[in-house]
Amino acid sequence: MKVLFIYPSIDCPPGINHGLAAMSGVLKANGHDVELIHVCDKIWPIPENKELLETIRAMAPGVIGFSCMSQQYPWSCELARDIKKVMDIPLVVGGVHVTMVPDDVTNDGIWDFVMPGEADFSFLELVNRLDSDGDVLTTPGCRMVRDGKLINNPLLPFPDLNELPPKDYDLFDIETIVDKKNGWMGMITSRGCPYKCTYCFNREIVDLYMDEGAAKKSREFLRFYDTDRILDEIKMLKEKFPRINTLIIDDDLFTLSKPYVMSFTKQYKESGIELPFVVNAHVNRFDREMAGALHDGGCMIVKFGLESGSQKIRKEVLYRIMSNEAMEASFAAAHEYDLHTSAFIMFGLPHEGRAEIMETLTLCGKIQMGRFRWALFYPFPGTAGYTIAKSADLIDFDKMNNLGNYFDGTCLKFDDEHNLFLDKLKDLCTWYVNALTDWPCAPIYQRLVKELEGLNRREWQANRQKYLDYDKELTADLMAKDITHYAIRYAHVMGVRSDFIKWDEERLKKTDEWLVTYTLD
Repeated sequence: MKVLFIYPSIDCPPGINHGLAAMSGVLKANGHDVELIHVCDKIWPIPENKELLETIRAMAPGVIGFSCMSQQYPWSCELARDIKKVMDIPLVVGGVHVTMVPDDVTNDGIWDFVMPGEADFSFLELVNRLDSDGDVLTTPGCRMVRDGKLINNPLLPFPDLNELPPKDYDLFDIETIVDKKNGWMGMITSRGCPYKCTYCFNREIVDLYMDEGAAKKSREFLRFYDTDRILDEIKMLKEKFPRINTLIIDDDLFTLSKPYVMSFTKQYKESGIELPFVVNAHVNRFDREMAGALHDGGCMIVKFGLESGSQKIRKEVLYRIMSNEAMEASFAAAHEYDLHTSAFIMFGLPHEGRAEIMETLTLCGKIQMGRFRWALFYPFPGTAGYTIAKSADLIDFDKMNNLGNYFDGTCLKFDDEHNLFLDKLKDLCTWYVNALTDWPCAPIYQRLVKELEGLNRREWQANRQKYLDYDKELTADLMAKDITHYAIRYAHVMGVRSDFIKWDEERLKKTDEWLVTYTLD
């Protein structure tokens, strides 16, 4: 049977969907054909539904599967309704949003089949039954409504990752994606995370599987691919796509198991792959020994989720039980071994005021990580964070339904003064952090922050672009003078140390020179 996946990643960074790559691998290994419509405005213009319908009709799939994040779900519903008007093709929906609120999605009445959780084998079972005119009503892990009655079939257990066929990277336009990401390529070596952060979905996934009897213990969620398999996968990617110059290991928590980190880095070094890689870490699962192993193994960047510098917000809103001292120690260990570090931080949280935000900014100025990426809190339906925000009547649902991402605005109800502060911060967060460092650039940015703070809403809106343009001019001047500072680079919500930017530009230049030689040879 021909299966068509539709993956909307609108207003999102370009990249692949690891779940779809795995599911496509399963389907192809079992004799099915798979195609993809990847809708990503950062790569291609978004086609109108009329054009998409023509494409779908030409592909003539036997079943269509959508994979949705919460912010992509309304777009998916609109397209699904249009498909239903002109074609009689079974529509299946899965992904994070479905996993978080499966009842809501089922009750929408749009989808023929709703598949929460990890559907690697349950979707294969559905496709097999559709292909053979089998009994789809009892498909494991599948929800549907028939004759007004809800059918909810229990989930299959979490799949053993090493029983899955190889991922199907050919499903995606890897060359275009890699070029858009300046040579960076994402992959995963594990699934699962033991932490219960309120803005994330891992806790709810475990609860869903345990409630349905598909898992007996929460640790069943935590699984690793065999390292030999991962190394073979990387070698294949490197050979097939020579423009890849950096690997992003997108595991929720790469440093979960210290023995795994020590083993992986040793084998990676011995493999001769020689591609620098990036990992996600947690300050409670990181130490000097890990830092040394990562450095020796070829790791370039270690990313930590700080989220907030306020102990109160971390404990009461985020459920991230860690101390500022642990954060500082982890970054210090990484810096000791010359690892570039990255921090994720968040603003606009429930019950967060200006004082708590300043704690976050001050912590960044003190740690002086290699880069930091900021976001505005978004209450994803089904998460504990959504419950916290909704219980306090903080969600503006009209705003929420019109937000395409969690970078460009907040959907929480704050007063005008706080909203203005967040609006300035989302555009020029680097100014605030630079001002709080002990670097020579600090006095420059302290004057700029004071000027920024003096603007009312009308003045800020009228001069916003002027300040953004000036930021670029100032960065160019400071970099020419070798004055260390955070510059907005790689994304409009990322501050990167200027000394790393220069190093990275030189690294990419050497990579481009090698590629020219490689192509000519």
